[in-house]
Amino acid sequence: VKHKCMISAGLGGKDTLLTAIIAINYKDGTLILDYGASDYLNKKLVSTPHVKFTTGFNGIQVAFTGDKITKVKYQGDDAFLMPIPSSLFWYNRREYYRVNTPIMNPSLCEIRLKTPQENSKPEYIEAYKAATNTIRNQLLTKLQVDAVAEQQAFLKAYAKMSVENKIKAKSERQKLEAQREANPITIDEKKTNLISLHLHDISLTGFSMRNHSEDFSFFLNRGTICEDCTLIMPEHGEVNVSLQIMMKREVEFHKAGEFSELVGVQFLNLKQSSETLILRYIQDLERQSGVLNL
Repeated sequence: VKHKCMISAGLGGKDTLLTAIIAINYKDGTLILDYGASDYLNKKLVSTPHVKFTTGFNGIQVAFTGDKITKVKYQGDDAFLMPIPSSLFWYNRREYYRVNTPIMNPSLCEIRLKTPQENSKPEYIEAYKAATNTIRNQLLTKLQVDAVAEQQAFLKAYAKMSVENKIKAKSERQKLEAQREANPITIDEKKTNLISLHLHDISLTGFSMRNHSEDFSFFLNRGTICEDCTLIMPEHGEVNVSLQIMMKREVEFHKAGEFSELVGVQFLNLKQSSETLILRYIQDLERQSGVLNL
């Protein structure tokens, strides 16, 4: 009900009605289901015994059976009423359970691109050049953003200082800026061939990640094996992993013209110590999700 999961009601053959649970009456032991768009399917739902309902919840396959379904009025609109099912099929195998990763404090996957060799194909060399240019621009942008944020933080703290402390802070600030001018901060060249992508979800078998750069897409094709990767899990550390890309599909982006794709990977030869750390991270995300949903 909280997640407004769409539920498929199997009515025999190819007939399926899409609905959702809109209310639960614990006192009466009943569920209220949303009314469908098709009169034919609505009538068939009421007359069909042992209707099998299926849905997905956070990547988990869920199913239950419904009987004695009747048409009722709920808050003035047509709806269906049925008894709360006596059992629920909750397909949550440990190794396949997936949990969404947070947007505000995201986990990351860093994939190091292989440097072109003399026998590398021309298209790989061109793709590598484009990707590393994009990464370099991202690193420069981050330096600029961090510099602005640091400057704003200083000004905010400076405004609250006493006159005496302001004099000291201003003097120290001038020294710092002189040092930076003499020794400008530059990007780390070791990171210019390191693609960094935010995770979308994660399980013990692998994860999916979001890619918003067409220059990176060349290196993220299905079947590609990526070694020397780093999985970064906030507040849980990081692990070195090898990955194989299993899926890639474009997704609609909220801004017109923006490129976006979802890339799914599986772990290869995951160490026991790494698996334990990933499992703890998954469990922590699940607990956080439960707290937020209360």
